[in-house]
Amino acid sequence: MANFTLRKPHIVVVGAGILGCSVAFHAARRGAQITLVDAATPGQGATRLSFAWINAYGKEPFNYHDLNRRSLDMWARFARRLGIEITWGGELRWAVTQAGADDLVSRARQLQSWGYPTRLVDGAEVARMEPELNAEGLVLASYSDLEGQVNTADVVTAAVAALTQAGAEICMQTAVTGFELAQTKAGPQTVRAVQIGDSRIPCDAVVLAGGADTAQLAGLTGVELPQYHTFGATIITKPLPRLFQNIAVLHSPRDKQPHVNFRQFADGSVMVQGSGRDNYSQGDRGGDDAQVAQIVADA
Repeated sequence: MANFTLRKPHIVVVGAGILGCSVAFHAARRGAQITLVDAATPGQGATRLSFAWINAYGKEPFNYHDLNRRSLDMWARFARRLGIEITWGGELRWAVTQAGADDLVSRARQLQSWGYPTRLVDGAEVARMEPELNAEGLVLASYSDLEGQVNTADVVTAAVAALTQAGAEICMQTAVTGFELAQTKAGPQTVRAVQIGDSRIPCDAVVLAGGADTAQLAGLTGVELPQYHTFGATIITKPLPRLFQNIAVLHSPRDKQPHVNFRQFADGSVMVQGSGRDNYSQGDRGGDDAQVAQIVADA
């Protein structure tokens, strides 16, 4: 009887941020041969400034919400496999106008109808949850206890270490310059090699996880990938005393501009993330020091 050896599929993942590392980690667990490529160093692109809020709160339509909910449910297992910690505790937000309160009620009812644990809370309960929080002007708040946040650097570091141990090829400071395409019998083209300068990496599949550079990378294959660029600022403080007693993520009122988000790392440093005024009504807008200063002042 003949002996057959199945060849492992070779997957090149372009981008060593949290998405690329997660894809590479899980594909390797399923038996794929992995090459992880990044133009810089792991986790130093979009991932470094990601708010990394684990949630399915504002996801529409339902299918997208459901995808995020399934992902949320997988995070605890993913963290155990990587040997990292996740900060659970839920997300809190509040409204300072009646219109904003009505929006919170509407969203809570929608999420509850989908089986997502979100509830409305008043000022007294907010004060019990977070005694040091100054929720000035609070009309109504909502709390989603299922949610959490993760340190992206921990995920990337642990995933790269696991990939290295599993025999994956890790290529950092390596910019992709092109893709070698081949025609399939079915019609569509497929990528058969990734070009790195004068070198090539033969492969069976490519995953593009290049953050803000993904559209440019896709363009090298002739694929147009729309991306929407908006201005925002992310500030990471020096370690501070514990800010939150119970919650993992805090969002400022969504009925008041600008929108500012807060989370605290295990070492005490705080990430403050904010978007510019009327950010989502203007696509592809730039940012300047004045806009960053405004976000810091409002935070």
